[in-house]
Amino acid sequence: MPKENRSEFGLSLDRRQLLTTAAAVVTVAGIVPTRPTEIATPPAAAINLAPVQVSDASALNAYASTARRIEEIIARNRIRAEACLPLLSIPKELRRMKEAADTAEFEAFAAINRQSVLEEVLAPMREAKEQPNWRPIGWMEGLGFETRVSKILHERFIAQQHF
Repeated sequence: MPKENRSEFGLSLDRRQLLTTAAAVVTVAGIVPTRPTEIATPPAAAINLAPVQVSDASALNAYASTARRIEEIIARNRIRAEACLPLLSIPKELRRMKEAADTAEFEAFAAINRQSVLEEVLAPMREAKEQPNWRPIGWMEGLGFETRVSKILHERFIAQQHF
């Protein structure tokens, strides 16, 4: 099953406009690729090290979080250029940073809610066996319950994001 391509919930994001903005920021920073398949790493003296302020999201026509991420990528690219390392792709790094933030947000949500969802999933079996402290015996049985817990957590997390 293909992975769903998610952007920030409730916000419309024009990816073409984002890529255009990222390209403009890279150009302003003085770090320009020579060919699409190859990133130029100019000598440290040739790099414009003047700070580029992109914190103003309205100037970039981007969200504040995206503007901060672009700023961070530009700073990291300056360091990489000084070290004669290949530069980071801004769109790929933006996606990686977004996915890392989404994962951290879900993990925080799951840490808070996992135990209550587990109790909810185990309740019918506990009632059927008339044992209020019943737990799965084998790892296969436990894995089945954990799979249900994970599915419920993901569904609730996505539902929470839409409201």
